[in-house]
Amino acid sequence: MPKPLDPKCQLCAKMPTSKAKVLHGLEGDGCWNPNVCHNRRSFYRHRSDDKSGQIDKIKVEPPATYYAVLYLYKEAGDKPLHALSAELWLGQKPVCRLEPIHCFGLTAGKIRAYTDQVLQAFAKQYGISLPQYKDMFEISPTHCPVRPCPLNPD
Repeated sequence: MPKPLDPKCQLCAKMPTSKAKVLHGLEGDGCWNPNVCHNRRSFYRHRSDDKSGQIDKIKVEPPATYYAVLYLYKEAGDKPLHALSAELWLGQKPVCRLEPIHCFGLTAGKIRAYTDQVLQAFAKQYGISLPQYKDMFEISPTHCPVRPCPLNPD
């Protein structure tokens, strides 16, 4: 049975020799062996050229359907919503984006009504039916893209 591939050597083979010698040589972790490493790096770089034992790959485009996603900028748990944004996707690509807004002073009811208006605007713009968001992602408010922002003063 063949010896398993070494992930460390796989990563090392992708970098230039000079960088690999520094990282793995005497100043680094000390695993660089000039008698072995040049051949091993060549093996790892060119092993994908050897088609024996590999499985064929095909690419099939997924169906292009519209869906909306909602981005909520908030702390984990039962914390208030800092900001929100939304995107409309067609298949694997975003086609329309709602610029992020701060939610300061908005009640839960007003936020729900606003996100419903966003869905209706996406649907009207593209002549489609969007009954709900396909997914919601919670993002830390420290990544809020709205400027100016109390969390990210410029």
